[in-house]
Amino acid sequence: MKRIKSLEVKNSPFYEDFKIYFDEKMNCIMGGRGTGKSTILYFLKSALSLDFSKNKTIEILKSNLGNGEIIVEMESIDGSLYRIIKTLNEEPQPFKLPNQDFISLARIFDEIECDFYETNQIEKIGRSPEDRLSLIDKKVSSDLYELKKAITKSQIDLDANAQDLKIFTYRINQIIDSISQYNNLEQEIEELKKNEPIGIAPEEKIEFENADINEKKRTDEKRFFHKATHVFSDLQNQILLFTKDLDENFANALLNQENFFNRDLINDKVKEIEGNNNQIYNKLEEINALLMQNAKVLNSNYNEVIQIHERQQAEFVTLKQKFDKNRDYFNRYNVLTNRLKERETLEQEIKERQVRKNRLVVERKQLVDKFNAIKNDIFRLRLSAIKEINEMLKGDVMITLKFSGIMDVFEESLREALRGSGLKYNELVNRIVETFKPDQFAKIIHDKDVENLKIITGIDESRSIALIQALHDTDEIYIIESLYCNDLPDFKLKIEGDILKENYKNSDELSMGQRCTTVLPIIFTVSDNPLIIDQPEDNLDNKYISEKIHSIIKDQKENRQLLFITHNPNIPVLSDSEYNLFLNYENKMSKKLKEGNVDDVKDDILKILEGGENAFKKRKEKYNLDYGV
Repeated sequence: MKRIKSLEVKNSPFYEDFKIYFDEKMNCIMGGRGTGKSTILYFLKSALSLDFSKNKTIEILKSNLGNGEIIVEMESIDGSLYRIIKTLNEEPQPFKLPNQDFISLARIFDEIECDFYETNQIEKIGRSPEDRLSLIDKKVSSDLYELKKAITKSQIDLDANAQDLKIFTYRINQIIDSISQYNNLEQEIEELKKNEPIGIAPEEKIEFENADINEKKRTDEKRFFHKATHVFSDLQNQILLFTKDLDENFANALLNQENFFNRDLINDKVKEIEGNNNQIYNKLEEINALLMQNAKVLNSNYNEVIQIHERQQAEFVTLKQKFDKNRDYFNRYNVLTNRLKERETLEQEIKERQVRKNRLVVERKQLVDKFNAIKNDIFRLRLSAIKEINEMLKGDVMITLKFSGIMDVFEESLREALRGSGLKYNELVNRIVETFKPDQFAKIIHDKDVENLKIITGIDESRSIALIQALHDTDEIYIIESLYCNDLPDFKLKIEGDILKENYKNSDELSMGQRCTTVLPIIFTVSDNPLIIDQPEDNLDNKYISEKIHSIIKDQKENRQLLFITHNPNIPVLSDSEYNLFLNYENKMSKKLKEGNVDDVKDDILKILEGGENAFKKRKEKYNLDYGV
């Protein structure tokens, strides 16, 4: 079982040097006000957390650790032992025992992760959807980690696709704008032919027009070489990126290989895969060599053709000189037909770019579908966890989940997108967020679906059109489409009332005490990590602690280590806490006053904690034990 074995503090300006040996079941830290009970939580948290530099933690370390040292010994779930040393300005330094081999905290974090809850954090969870979700996610953290990585990967892919789409859209619009300068060319050519000079022989005219056509063909040939060169160059770059991705991604998958339980079995297959990968690299090198050969052939052929072009162009110039008497006419005809060819080339480029853009649009739809599938997988995973938790809570508390229900990021992004648009967007934003998920709204904008926008949101046609015009093909709508809105969990407490009808109230509608009553049982069900809570009794009445919480604790401590910092005697006394420590502050230093089981610290409980006598009386009633109180 994963557990904190000990905490040692040296050279602290606040504590006398001490070492605490925690029990694997239940532990309680007690004492008067100002004795440093809560600081124990922050010391442990600073040594066992990846983010040890949060403001409150670092401030407490500055005040109460100074130049001292925190040493935590931790046993992981597989029985491995670690010694973790933490000083004020340094990251935690873990060493694997018995050989004292250094290993980074990030690599062993899953093995030694603990659940910390600071003072008032339990009540805050009841008010915060994000905190409620984080609590649920502890139940499925390992599976969720991979799905969240997939979410991030999908968002990166969508962003890359959006950048490509914007480039193609910009270039297409740019070409469309430039084509306007080529208007009326056919009319100009026809007008020129009508005013053809007298005396041009038909055979001369045919000879010149054929030469003019051949010049345009030479332009097409040059364009072929440029495009083909780009094709082979682009494919070589793709092979390079694919090789790099295969190498890096497979290496990343094996980062924690030494921690695999079935390492030998997996390693045999890894070697086989690496052999296959080497064959892939060899094949790709062969393909790359062929592409390079194609590029070389193409370049050689281009040089040959260019030499022929130069000779043919010289012949064309000579031909124009031959018709010196009608030079202006033939030059003008050549200019107009060149411009006509330029326009045809631009129109062809639009068609080609539109085809590639359409492929990107199809690809984006597939990416969005994949993105939504991952969202649904996360939702189903959370639902399965909630079903299990609800069964454990037995109806006293109930959790529900709304798909993509935390819409703050959507609302914020939409407000930012419409800022400066001239639209009165505050009302619009609220109605859109209430009606659509981000990807649904983005699709309406992409499709310019005025009717759907108008009917569903209830806004008029002019505002629908203005909204689409403000967002269509913008960075902001692509950002909105790739947003991930987290699922919204509600924690509900069963309220006594109508005996014929179950009555539940959401945690954010409850009093502080009721919120804690709702959240605390959930905290006990979501994880098997060592659980450290500062004052779990806050805002709870003694009746609830003595009737409900202590029985939950007694069940929980058989499966996970518990550590409570508490002022309430009912918690250690009624739950049979195996290890209890009282701290005392005197002569400007905090130190151990008394430690042991409930019997060992009975006198201190009676003397220091309010309600200690009643706690022992309840204990006597429950377990028929006589403490002479």
